[in-house]
Amino acid sequence: MSRYVSNRIIPVTAVIVVAGMLSACSTSPQDFKTEGEKFLQSPELAQEAGYTFSRAQCEEPASTTVGTQFSCTATDNDGDDWEFVIEITGERELTVISGDLIN
Repeated sequence: MSRYVSNRIIPVTAVIVVAGMLSACSTSPQDFKTEGEKFLQSPELAQEAGYTFSRAQCEEPASTTVGTQFSCTATDNDGDDWEFVIEITGERELTVISGDLIN
């Protein structure tokens, strides 16, 4: 499923399995922040979204509880800024809930 934003399409959901970030038993809000930023700049999202993103910056989530959402921003290859909402959907999983072009 895709969302149309100013004649631009971005996937509404993309699941990020963050197994690589967790060599320890527990995760911190900083871990989820960092992995969200890495994913927004990843080749996997670029292929799915049709845009390459850089300069990703995420807020640190308030907790690591499943259901916690946090915001991120990134710039696409055309120089346009986007805002993303990411949700913690598992102990080692994030889901990109939305991505919208910032006007």
